Amino acid sequence: MFNRWQYRAFMQAGTMAFACYLAWLGWTYLGPHKPEVSPLRRQAADQIVPQVIRDLHEAQLAAGVTALLHLANDPSDYVTDQLRSGIELSGVVDLRDRTFMEKARALLNLRQPVFADISPAVSRGKALGAQNVIFGRINAFESVSGGARIDCDLLIASVESGQVLLSRKYHNEIASGLLSGAAVQEQIHGIRPARRFLSWMVVVLLLPVFSISFIRGMVRKESNKVNAFTLAVYTAADALIAYLLLGAALTGWFTVILFIIAVGAALAYNYYIMNFALKLET
Repeated sequence: MFNRWQYRAFMQAGTMAFACYLAWLGWTYLGPHKPEVSPLRRQAADQIVPQVIRDLHEAQLAAGVTALLHLANDPSDYVTDQLRSGIELSGVVDLRDRTFMEKARALLNLRQPVFADISPAVSRGKALGAQNVIFGRINAFESVSGGARIDCDLLIASVESGQVLLSRKYHNEIASGLLSGAAVQEQIHGIRPARRFLSWMVVVLLLPVFSISFIRGMVRKESNKVNAFTLAVYTAADALIAYLLLGAALTGWFTVILFIIAVGAALAYNYYIMNFALKLET
């Protein structure tokens, strides 16, 4: 059995952990978001990666570390990340790892600094201690009628001399049939409520548990109005969080009914917790 000190320490630690989880959840869903990339656009971008790797192999860069800078006009980071993954898997060059700040920005969905011109790109490569630097810009990366297209410029420069060692333009345009895998994924793209629903369930289950002391303080007043107000506050909080996480999916009568059922289940759960707190007091 826990003594009073252990129980209080456990509740404080749990409350702090839950508060941190809520903060991270709030940042994840209410903070900055990268633009979504549809499956057809991903397919168009993926198909130019082997071309880039082949050109890097033919360029025969001098031995040394090569830095890949974030491409301009790539707010989703998809093209840059795919290039990095492809180059690292091929081993065609010794690619420098991302810096701590780059990893932190990626984790927090913040925009990465770009170096699309040769002078700032070479300066950045020198600051990173690289011998060569890969940089460039995306001129077009969009969905078109029946498919998608990408157009980008990629350059490699020597950090020591500042000379351009390789300059290539990559263009790819794909068309997709009605029943192709990418077309089907295009239709269901963005409909991913399961993870958000599970996050909402965690909030609903843990919010009254880690604030049980507050609930006990309310039911201790032995007032029906206070109890009803407390129940309404918790249920309203659950409904608000559900709307923030799932509101984009509430586009039809079926999803609205599911939303009402979920809020009703949260109401029943909060009512159960309040009854439990009342039993603790009596």
